[in-house]
Amino acid sequence: MAKKHKHEEHVNHERWLVSFADMMTLLFALFVVLYALGVQDLAKLKELQKSIQFAFNIAGEGKTQDTGIFDQQSGGGDVSVAAPLVTAQDGEMREFLKQVLPDYEEIAGRSLDIDQTSDTVTMTAPLSDFFAAGQPFPIKRDVQGWLVKTLQASLTFTSDIRIVVEMPDVTIGQDARGRPVTSIDLCLERLKALRRVVLQSPEIRQHMVGCEWRVQRERPGDPPGNWEDRAQVIIAFSNARPDSR
Repeated sequence: MAKKHKHEEHVNHERWLVSFADMMTLLFALFVVLYALGVQDLAKLKELQKSIQFAFNIAGEGKTQDTGIFDQQSGGGDVSVAAPLVTAQDGEMREFLKQVLPDYEEIAGRSLDIDQTSDTVTMTAPLSDFFAAGQPFPIKRDVQGWLVKTLQASLTFTSDIRIVVEMPDVTIGQDARGRPVTSIDLCLERLKALRRVVLQSPEIRQHMVGCEWRVQRERPGDPPGNWEDRAQVIIAFSNARPDSR
């Protein structure tokens, strides 16, 4: 009986294609991830970092001064009690005020009037602190520097910035055609100057900034004198995002 010869198996020279395809897939995934990281909004990443640090009651090598979100939760099983995010925001507001108030007092020689709620910090100051008498612009250099620094500090918690200028309605002169110029005309130009300064920060988008003006009503007991002593600028920083409430 004839012996059957066993044929030698042929070497598959195309096996490298499998490894090559896997390597190309991994490289593609890597570059997609790198691209995604490169186009992220850095301000949002910073905000996320702060939220995580607060949630776990961690800040650097120590702990935050406030109680972490998870420390406030109670309950068991599958049911958890909602933690108030406003506490975290309120802590950021306090730190924000600690930074900006002393600087303003040093520059202007007086304090800002502060009104703080759960999601808003409102600062009120005489308009004469920001502008020279009778001038629509520029903002005084020291005060403008303080304002820019304050805007940067507010970005840790704010999503809306509102600028309000209040002034009495008085005639302050005439234009080249002999028409009366009022305090409202001047303050509208000042409001535009304030808005321009706010929008100089690249992190602040136009939709975040709102501007308005109001006419002050004369009240009994108002001190007589220059109308600019009564005009005010109000700057409000608030967080109106539903996911932060």
